[in-house]
Amino acid sequence: MHIMKKYITVILSGVIMTFCSLSCSDVVDIPSSKLVTQDAIWSGDESVLDQYVIGLYSALREKSTVYMLSTQFTDCLTDIMKDGDWITDRRYNRINVGFQQFTSDDALILSNWDDSYTRIRRFNEFFRDADTYGSAFKEDFLRVRIAEIRLLRAMQYFYIMRVYGNADDSGSAPGGMVLRDRLEGPAGNDKPRQRYAESWEWIISEMKSAAEDLPASWTDANYTRLTKAGAWAFISRAALYAERWDDVIEAAGKVEELGYTLDPSYANVFASQASVENIMTISFLADGMSHSADAVFRPHGDVPNHKDNALGYTICPTAELADSYEMADGTVFSWDAYRANPSAWGNDPFSGREPRFYATILYNNEAWEGRQIEAYEGGVDGIQMFKEEAGRTSTCTGYYFRKFITEDDHSWDEKGSNHFDIFIRYAEVLLNKAEALAQKDWSTGKVAALDALNAIRRRVGLPDKDVATLDAFMDLLEQERKVELAGENFRYWDLRRWKKGVERLNGRSFHGIKITKDAGEPGGFKYTECDIDAGSTRIFMERYYAFSLPLSELNNNKALSNINNPGW
Repeated sequence: MHIMKKYITVILSGVIMTFCSLSCSDVVDIPSSKLVTQDAIWSGDESVLDQYVIGLYSALREKSTVYMLSTQFTDCLTDIMKDGDWITDRRYNRINVGFQQFTSDDALILSNWDDSYTRIRRFNEFFRDADTYGSAFKEDFLRVRIAEIRLLRAMQYFYIMRVYGNADDSGSAPGGMVLRDRLEGPAGNDKPRQRYAESWEWIISEMKSAAEDLPASWTDANYTRLTKAGAWAFISRAALYAERWDDVIEAAGKVEELGYTLDPSYANVFASQASVENIMTISFLADGMSHSADAVFRPHGDVPNHKDNALGYTICPTAELADSYEMADGTVFSWDAYRANPSAWGNDPFSGREPRFYATILYNNEAWEGRQIEAYEGGVDGIQMFKEEAGRTSTCTGYYFRKFITEDDHSWDEKGSNHFDIFIRYAEVLLNKAEALAQKDWSTGKVAALDALNAIRRRVGLPDKDVATLDAFMDLLEQERKVELAGENFRYWDLRRWKKGVERLNGRSFHGIKITKDAGEPGGFKYTECDIDAGSTRIFMERYYAFSLPLSELNNNKALSNINNPGW
């Protein structure tokens, strides 16, 4: 077999991509970078082709919540998380108040068109070469690798549709993606967008085909990669955006058949990568490809306990999120109720909450790393009110975010953070299923939809909820997704696909809790609601539901000239 010699740098960057099937104990251990020839990749050596395939997995690293904190922590664009930064590369606050605006030229930190199509081209190169030279490999071996790349490519199209897809495309301007499923060269440059529904059909069909050829688990001791469960779990997510309810329900059923379930301990989901709930995860190395979660999320008073490692400008939960967590008996939390009878709470407004509060939020006077958190004014972790100037290294909301940091973990003291990230977990799949059952047919799906949603509540000891109407169910679902998936980058996208962004965000400002020491107050602290947006109000326009295609694409692709999403 003769192959034109090309040199290809396979960048793995030290990140371990771990896609969990029923066991998450194995990891990929490949050198950080390897210069290989096209001859070597397709020579029939399975280990070399595998290195090439794993290199293409880097497309998912950029979608990691913790790896892309500076550009893709989209919960900071909502009511549940607040970024303390104003001046560095994290632009969430500037976008929120319109200091930097989404325009017809640029979707700012959400823009992914160019990057996604660059990766799609690389995936298409793989398919071209597999068609030409794949006979050098065993059929079963190559079929699985092709399935991996098909799923990775379909995921890229999902991300394109999430940002740019326009469901209201019944007119002359299609609202879907530009499908490039093979290498076409210059002759294929000018291609129109597909229709919205047609785009989702292609994406979900591709994912289903990939799922059929992916293994249920990986037996090789060095690999845990994309599996059937991972594919079906992602289908449940993609189909939810497409409002293809039957596909969501089917996908959730497939994940359940493959043995996934809720972890009895919500906290363990984030403490143990091997949790029975974690379907797809991403691992990091402190001395390799790491992230900055500890520097961004930790209480400022942790500095002396971690070799004086500097903490960055803090991202922290808002009062809107903290107050959303119910009491352990299912009653709604209320500051008025606490102030009316603080002794019933042990003079501590943070006592008696449901378990997800404690796994997600660090709060004033909580025991932490051999000390008490001092989130009060003048305390070592104390509040620094947000201003449109230099960022804050301490909380600007009165709270800190806990999910992706580990108490007494010193592995990041001299290196980067290596806490794993969760790409998809079973709780999301179950919530996707609940929404699909309700939306497909409320009259026949009500019982099953409530059962799926209440399973999420039962896991944390909360009583079941019952509602009579679809609208009431969707309000309940929004609440559960907000607290269950807090800090995992769902809130912004949920509000967009529900068309609730304007209602929930536009013209609003959000809040923290300012805590002051006061011997005359119950428990010795006074709690006062405070504004965290420096007097500004948030901006979310109708046109944000489908962002503008990049100006470069509109100029370079003649089939798209003068055709854009509404409002741009």
